Amino acid sequence: MAEPEHDDDVLLPRFFKVYVSHTSSESFAIPLSFMEHLADPLPNTAKLQGTGGRDWTVSMKKIRDGVYFTAGWSKFAQDHELVDGEYLTFVYDGNRTFEVSVFGRLGCKETRAETETLELSGSSSDSEEDEEEPPTDVDYDISLGEDEEISQSLYPLEEEETESDAAAVFEGNVDIKALTNPHFPTTLKDRNTELIIPASVVRENELIFGDSVKYIDGEGTLVGLRCKWALEKVCFKGWNRICRRNRLKKHQDTVECELLHDREKMVHSIRVHVIRGTA
Repeated sequence: MAEPEHDDDVLLPRFFKVYVSHTSSESFAIPLSFMEHLADPLPNTAKLQGTGGRDWTVSMKKIRDGVYFTAGWSKFAQDHELVDGEYLTFVYDGNRTFEVSVFGRLGCKETRAETETLELSGSSSDSEEDEEEPPTDVDYDISLGEDEEISQSLYPLEEEETESDAAAVFEGNVDIKALTNPHFPTTLKDRNTELIIPASVVRENELIFGDSVKYIDGEGTLVGLRCKWALEKVCFKGWNRICRRNRLKKHQDTVECELLHDREKMVHSIRVHVIRGTA
């Protein structure tokens, strides 16, 4: 049974919007009809309160005639594992804070990104995995100012027309041994928010990486922004969305990541080849 709403809560301004990753994975547009409820001048940041008990700070920025959540929004979307077709409700307290609820495709309200309880343990069983991936308590550099890079859906990547670019499409099942571009295998892990590119692959192929790449799979493309770890590693966000929509199974499926680059060895796309295992 749904909980009754308090009278004060009913009076608060609110809006809802369906999540579409193509336009909302890196920034999120506030409906034009809601802008009358926002302060003038517009605050630089806002707080998003999730139902799981956590808060996220996001930048607010005017772009053309609209207002967008920018820096920090992608972190909120990733932590809540948002997928196309789900919708969100935003209840605004009038003072820079939005209470955000997520509703799944069946229309049920879901609790996600819950506050984690710290457990002390002396076990070192995870040491081997920790060598491969950075620890999860390394902070992202998401608290940038108003000049933070805006979503690639607003400002598409500018690419040189090269032979590699022209081939940047999903090709279905391929012979991995026949790939001519640099590539490496990976599997579904407990922490799959980021795709880490092995240092040996980067070094041996003299690859260069920018601030973002395109993931290419059988469903289309997604833009992944480069992570800013304290440790020097090449990794990109958004990998969890690729894992979800390809329904990867742990200890069964393998993904061969093919790195597409231009003549200057700048990697612009990662083509995803899923190799299904057997149970």
